[in-house]
Amino acid sequence: MKIYSCIEDFYSFSPCVFSLGFFDGVHLGHKKLINYLLKQTKKEKYTSVLLTFNPHPKEVLNPKQKIFYLNTLSEKICHLKQTGIEHLIIHPFTTKFSQMNIQNFLKNKLLSSIKIEIFIIGYDFHVGKNRIHAYNNLQYCSKLYGFTLKQINPYKIQNTIICSTNIRQSILNGDIKWSNQALGYSYSLSGYVIKGNGIGRKILTYPTANIQITNNKILPKKGVYAVNVLFLETIYQGIMNIGTSPTININNKKIKIEVHIFNFCKILYGKIINLFIIEMIREEKKFNSIQELKTQIKLDQITAKSVLKFQSS
Repeated sequence: MKIYSCIEDFYSFSPCVFSLGFFDGVHLGHKKLINYLLKQTKKEKYTSVLLTFNPHPKEVLNPKQKIFYLNTLSEKICHLKQTGIEHLIIHPFTTKFSQMNIQNFLKNKLLSSIKIEIFIIGYDFHVGKNRIHAYNNLQYCSKLYGFTLKQINPYKIQNTIICSTNIRQSILNGDIKWSNQALGYSYSLSGYVIKGNGIGRKILTYPTANIQITNNKILPKKGVYAVNVLFLETIYQGIMNIGTSPTININNKKIKIEVHIFNFCKILYGKIINLFIIEMIREEKKFNSIQELKTQIKLDQITAKSVLKFQSS
């Protein structure tokens, strides 16, 4: 897959099948559209071109609103590369760019660089100024500029539409099983292992690695989760806690991410690890004593190992 940093960097006389969107998560709904695009590409012997944006439009249009992502940009590129798309354009999204209406966007940006023969859009297509009329405007432009327009129906699981918004909400609710099903892979967090206060090892006899992740990825609901841990190309099993440790840190409200890796004794400080979240074990709870917390941790480990054994079988 060839990657371009803006629309103007891509120039080709080859006819193409084209689509655009933010593609956060590169979930099963996105893959339905992309697979259809690739089938059309193969059928017509055209080139496949995908356009996405960076940063998220909401981050530019509402700068005071904090935006949280399912994928970092590098993760999104990795997932899109696996689909088989030939050309990926990552165009900068700016305030000026957002003010273009769809006709000017097509005429002055897209069609001057890309020979679009088939334009494929999702069920919720909305681009440019006056976005509520985007589909009707694009239909008009397809006749004006001579390309074929095709719209893909939504992908559903259990009558729920698979979209980035629904997946984000599912993660926030702790429903990781549904999120992973909708994504088509296990939701992940990654970051450097940093030094903590040693409570897990000293007080609970339960050593944990504290993870400092990128600050713009969505965190699941506070609680305990079964996870697979990737470190130096090896997968380990473990249990992750997201929360404030209310039993011990009574006055500390800062969210921490800690992971205990089963049967693991290597030093991880300063290393990057990836956590693939499989299932929520329980919500965060304040216990009446350290001993009660220790007892619960043992039960959590048993549950997590059972979940992970079933998941890997």
